[in-house]
Amino acid sequence: MQRDKMLWLTKGVAGLLCVGFGLSVFGEALSRKISGEGWFWIGTLSLVLFNFGLCLMFDSHNHQLRMQQRRSD
Repeated sequence: MQRDKMLWLTKGVAGLLCVGFGLSVFGEALSRKISGEGWFWIGTLSLVLFNFGLCLMFDSHNHQLRMQQRRSD
């Protein structure tokens, strides 16, 4: 149970940070696209970071559900 709690907290926080950072990088890519600079690779990076953050948050939710299930047993 302690391991699930640690993974829940760690993955949840890391997921939120990745989502926020991915959105920030997306803003940079959008700025570069508007100004006519190269934006493809930084836009791809923002997409990867954002989706990775969502995956971490959903996985942390699975750990939370396991903790709740063990409590109810």
